[in-house]
Amino acid sequence: MKLIIGCPIYDRAWIFPYWISCIQQQFVRLEDVGFVFVASKDDVETISLLEDWRDKHPEVSIFDIIYPENVNHFSHAEGTRNWTISKYENMVNLRNCMLKKVREYQPDYFFSLDSDILLSNPNTIQLLISHINSGADAVNTLTFMTPVGIMFPSVMRWINEPGKKAHRDQKFPLGEYFQSDVIMAAKMMSKNVYNNVDYCMHQQGEDLGWSASCAEKGYKLYSASYIYSIHVMSKQMLSDIIKNNDPRNDITLKSLSKV
Repeated sequence: MKLIIGCPIYDRAWIFPYWISCIQQQFVRLEDVGFVFVASKDDVETISLLEDWRDKHPEVSIFDIIYPENVNHFSHAEGTRNWTISKYENMVNLRNCMLKKVREYQPDYFFSLDSDILLSNPNTIQLLISHINSGADAVNTLTFMTPVGIMFPSVMRWINEPGKKAHRDQKFPLGEYFQSDVIMAAKMMSKNVYNNVDYCMHQQGEDLGWSASCAEKGYKLYSASYIYSIHVMSKQMLSDIIKNNDPRNDITLKSLSKV
């Protein structure tokens, strides 16, 4: 089994040690895991942490930090998320740079894991891979797009046809395994999917453009929403999580009979 984990990363020195620690706590061997990061050379602090971790883990045979030209990284003000069309376009370009590099390695699986998502369940990677091996084309964990509340989960449904407008259906069976039109944030891809589906522009974000392309090619997307991952949206939220965890984790404590 060979897995590559990847993401665009910028201004993440404050969370990277926790992000990578959660991966190290997974029940997979680091020898079976590689990494691809899309970074910016001006982000000295984050790059230093990446390189330091790489140098301490020679058992990880793939650890690529790529610096695309003519694509700007950006960060949000502390505690905010200010998305614009131009920022979504940037993310499309950054993620496609990432996919291009992943395709050179041809791993068995590719895990697109955003740099502000913490894997709170040490079985996450094993469980997601088990779903791919059972026929899912791509599958994500449950997380939320807001620091509190459960109104904005990491899944959506198309209102009409794929690629048009999507919304969050409040009837999602959170805590279970189910098929979804749109998945985001922490998604495991089969080889067919990462080889054949690019990110593309959508007015609601690049994950929706990617999900629409999956639908167009006939790929089925699923959410393993019994697995919770924490979307850490600020330094203050990270401090709170370290002290008190995230109470939304309880929503995933339903039966695992869907695995």
